[in-house]
Amino acid sequence: MEFIPIPGAELYYDQHFLQPEEATLLLNTLLSKCAWERHSASFGHPVPRDEAYFGDPGTHYTYSRREYQPVPWLLELLSLKVRVEEATPVAAYANLSLPRTGYNAVLCNLYRDGKDSVGLHADAEPEMGPVIASVSLGAERLFQLKRKGGTVAFWERLPHGSLFIMAGNTQKTFKHEVPKEPGVIQPRINLTFRRIEHK
Repeated sequence: MEFIPIPGAELYYDQHFLQPEEATLLLNTLLSKCAWERHSASFGHPVPRDEAYFGDPGTHYTYSRREYQPVPWLLELLSLKVRVEEATPVAAYANLSLPRTGYNAVLCNLYRDGKDSVGLHADAEPEMGPVIASVSLGAERLFQLKRKGGTVAFWERLPHGSLFIMAGNTQKTFKHEVPKEPGVIQPRINLTFRRIEHK
């Protein structure tokens, strides 16, 4: 797991977290097994990606006025969660003086092609912990981390089977996005593991 030194952020990256054959099998399984939904944004426009949300009981949360209620874990996602927890550096929690609690939910995003995207945002809901682990499957897509002023601090085309972890104050000081890329014709699934706790 590579540590990426960016002032104000805490990033960890493993390009080869999953072997290609395993990543492809998981991609195809999730494409067929997940009950993908395309939600509407605040003003009625469809969100430009499909979503499915899995988690433990009680891991509901609200984002952009949408209520996310978890459905029970798929065995494949539960197995992957354990591996992601094992790969998450101890420092990601120790640097925040937090116990290593692991993840209890995963938001699955399906980008059917390059016309799908996610705009600039931070995963900073009150219920959400500061350590978020992201597994990418399928087409490589550009991931950008931007400072509040809009300058790009980090960008990478996250490959098939990679693991990218944001920790520390990353969500407080940066926003991130996956912009549209019309030239991409293959699907991508991104799995963001997080810890949801209601105070």
